[in-house]
Parts: sequence; structure tokens; C-alpha cells
Amino acid sequence: MGKHNRPRRRCREGRTRMETSIMIQKHLQGFTLTEIMVALVISSILMAGVLSIMSSSKRTYALQNELSELQDNARFVMDEFKHELRMAGYLGCSNQPPINASTSVANYFRPFKAKDANEQSVNNRPLVDENGNSFPSTDALIVTSFSEPVKVVTSTLIKNKKKISGDTSGRGTIFPDPTDPNRNQIVISDCNDSTVYNVVATAPTNTPPTISLKEKLEKNYLPPVDVFMVANSVAYEVKNPAGEGFALFKCKDLNRNELFCEGGETDEKWELLVEGVENMQIRYGIDTGSDNVPNLYSQTPPIPSTDDKVVSVRITLLIRTTNKRYDLEGATDKDFQLDPELTYNGKKTYNPHTANGTLESGYRHRMFTSTVSVRNSLNQ
Repeated sequence: MGKHNRPRRRCREGRTRMETSIMIQKHLQGFTLTEIMVALVISSILMAGVLSIMSSSKRTYALQNELSELQDNARFVMDEFKHELRMAGYLGCSNQPPINASTSVANYFRPFKAKDANEQSVNNRPLVDENGNSFPSTDALIVTSFSEPVKVVTSTLIKNKKKISGDTSGRGTIFPDPTDPNRNQIVISDCNDSTVYNVVATAPTNTPPTISLKEKLEKNYLPPVDVFMVANSVAYEVKNPAGEGFALFKCKDLNRNELFCEGGETDEKWELLVEGVENMQIRYGIDTGSDNVPNLYSQTPPIPSTDDKVVSVRITLLIRTTNKRYDLEGATDKDFQLDPELTYNGKKTYNPHTANGTLESGYRHRMFTSTVSVRNSLNQ
């Protein structure tokens, strides 16, 4: 029995060794070409999806960052306007024009101007880019107030005196200049009234410094007393300097020197305030009665010969992102109601996408509106 079973065991052992060898050979063969191709396709699809998500996230982040910058610019501009508008028409404690001012000087003390230094209306100014392409008409804003105080020793403001003592102890102290026709007058104001005086000489280096007047002081001025250089004006305009893009500019003139701001946007007197402001609409809330409530909103301030006064100002700004994005197709497809009286291409709204799709492509627009009370008019 044992002799007949031995060959069978050797046969089984040989078969086992053969099967083990075949399994080892199959294990060493690796992936087939088909399997590798399938893996490459799947990995390419996954990588393309990851790259697409990263690219989309980057574009979204960049756009959100630019829109955030746009909103910051709008907030800054509105704060600037609110500060100047709340000072508009400030004439000292009495809040009245000087009693001895000539007609031309008295008109200058109106809180808002209807024309600029070039005798152009502040309303509906044509606006074009560097290639002459038209954009919606824009407005300008010119605000007047007493904003340059002159420090004096109030105890020297005695009736019939022609010389008063100045105080130059503070930083940035302003002193009149008798040789400058735009800075040779001061206004002395108490809580009863105010008066214009002509300056004929100054001695800022004396101890104490002195200011010599042409006229005698009309009365004893008791505290509180304010002394100012004759009122200044601040002008705001939307311009497109040398094709660098739309922006809001600011110019502050020097004491009734209305020619000071007559230069263009390249003039160094015009200060770049904020980039991206494409349109500005100003409407003046006019009180035709005496209740300090606006009865109507006008494109221009009332003429000096009327008793109407501006008690509020409504500001509308259309601002676009400062950088043109070539990865964005088209412009903002939205109708912006800048003002009911604004007309552009036969419409009363402005849509950057339909009106100027090529020129506005790659930009995003937002509109901001604010109404500010003119508090000095409310106190008159």
C-alpha cells in the first residue's frame, strides 16, 4: 500500500508548487495599460475640478475685495460731504452775513454756488472719457463757509481802536496778508452780528503780533467772539484726468479768489479725493417758507435775490471698481436711477451694460444716496 501511494503524494506536491509559481507570476505582472489610462483620466478629471474651484475662488475673492474697496471709498466720500455740508453757510456765532458787506461780498456768503470759477453751471456737466466717448452728465458741488479762524486777543477788541493783537502761539496759525487782495479782509463776529474789516498792515513777528485795520472797530466785542478770514469755498467735481479713469476731485479756493479753482484736473490745486466715482448728482432741498422743511428739490441752489434757503442736500454717487477685470464678461446689467431729471440716450436711467457695454466691460458698479441737513440754514 505504501509503495503505491508515494507517486500520488509527489504528484500533488508538484501541482501545488506549480500553482504557487503561477500565482507569483501573476502578482508580478502589475497594472495593465488600460488600468493606467483609466487612472490617468480619473485623476485628470479630479485635478481639473480642483483647479476650477481654486480659480473660481480666486476670482470671487478678488471681486469681493474690489467691491469692499468700492464701499470703503463711498463711505469716505459721504463722510467728507457730510462734514463740509454741515459747515456750509457757517458765519460765526451770529450766523448772519456781515452787516456792512457789499452786495458782491454778501452774495459770496451764500452757502452754495450755482456757478464755478469758469462761470459754468454746477448742473449737468458733460462727461467724456479720453477717447471722447460720452457718459451721463454729472454735477459739481461748491460749498462756502467761514473755515479759516484768525486767533486774536479778544481783550484788544475795543471800540474805535484800529489795531488789535493777534495770537500766533498755536500750530498752523492763520494770519491775514494786506498785500493779497484775496486775504486782506477779516470778519469779526459775536453772537449779535458780524462786520468786515480791511487789513492795511500786519506785524506777525512783533510781541505781541498786531493787525492794523483801515476802519475803527464799531463796538466793544465781548466773548464769545470769532475772527475769520473771509469765507472759503470747497469745490467737488468728477473728472477723467488724462485717461486715468473717473475720479472725484476737490479744490479749496482762497478767500473769494474764485479764479483759484479755474484750472483743469491736471492743475495741482485740484486734489484727487477718490478714484472710481463715475457720476455725481446733487439736489438742493429748498425751503420756500419758514418751517425748515424742504418744499422741493432743485438742480441748482436758489439765486441770492430770493429768501429761499437750502435746508438739505441730496447726494447720489455712481461708483465703479477702480480696476478693469478682463476675466469678467460685460458690465453691470442694472438700471441706475441717478435722478428723475437725468436723461441719457433718451432714457431716465443709466445701465452700464446696455448703454456702454464695451467701455464699461470688466467693471462693477454700485450707487449710493444720502441726504444731509444743512444745519446752519436751520438755525437762521
